Amino acid sequence: MSATPQDFDFDKWLDDAERPERAVTVYQKSGLIAELDRLEAQIGNADEDEVDGPSMGGGVGKLHAEYARVAKQFHDSALTVTVGGRSDDEKREFAAANLDVKPEDMGYAILADAISSPKVTPAQVKRLEKKIGPAQFGLIVAGFRNASDEVPAVSADFLPKRSTRGDGGES
Repeated sequence: MSATPQDFDFDKWLDDAERPERAVTVYQKSGLIAELDRLEAQIGNADEDEVDGPSMGGGVGKLHAEYARVAKQFHDSALTVTVGGRSDDEKREFAAANLDVKPEDMGYAILADAISSPKVTPAQVKRLEKKIGPAQFGLIVAGFRNASDEVPAVSADFLPKRSTRGDGGES
């Protein structure tokens, strides 16, 4: 039974409210993509060669197995970073409360504060940027911006589908 406007407890609702967070996945072993590209090209060439007969040295099956092994390494290097949003006022308040942080490092400090999982320091965020590169680091920054500036919404692709008379279900 849903609450009516007369008995809705707004304070209880507020007590249970949460700030938006976003989760992004980055990869420790993103350099393996070049190896996967190479293997994909070899598989494509081997598939063309095998039209005329089996290739030497294990054929396309061996290449597929190597591709799967490298792809698993890549997949296993994934790290999901959860980052919360901050308003402009919160960013200013954080900066004012952390005057010991160099101006050029303040962005790293704000981002480190916003990352809830895994817990990181500003120095680790700065090192992360250098190690994973601008494209992947940009995903984390985009997650921070999205959590800060976008209205939370669930992708319609993952919502339960409603049955209609036309698809055999009841309406």
